[in-house]
Amino acid sequence: MSSRRMNLLYRLAEALAGGEGLKIIECLVRNGDMRDDELALELGLKPNVVRKILYRFAENSIVTVQRFRDEKTGWFYFKWRVQLDQVELYLENQRQRILNRLMERLRYEETHEFYSCPKGCERVPFERAVEQSFMCSRCGAPLQYEDNAYVIEALKSKIKELGG
Repeated sequence: MSSRRMNLLYRLAEALAGGEGLKIIECLVRNGDMRDDELALELGLKPNVVRKILYRFAENSIVTVQRFRDEKTGWFYFKWRVQLDQVELYLENQRQRILNRLMERLRYEETHEFYSCPKGCERVPFERAVEQSFMCSRCGAPLQYEDNAYVIEALKSKIKELGG
């Protein structure tokens, strides 16, 4: 496993589930397939906490689960495994989602004129400012024209940074 992928995996686990999530992923990487009760026991965590985190990881395709049946008891148990190959795909999907939102916001900023309260209460597009008679709906101060060129430039910069 490449160190880049491992680093991404650990950062993602921590972002999704904090320190406990990082511990779970490290344990799965170290030991391979494990049941949730084995993870809980080894890490000293409550089983329901471990399951909750594993489900969050599964929703984001970081781990996969297999169901087995115990021949003696007839009970089902689940073994969890890290899906390292899915980490980069997950991150790419997130990057694309963020990029789309930024591009939507850029289009909105470029096609609207804005007015804002000098006290910082609100920032509204021209149409809404007209409806409010160019008065702040919160404090009653007169709204002032706002040049949003800095917002547009910041959005363009972020979009470029994300490869858009």
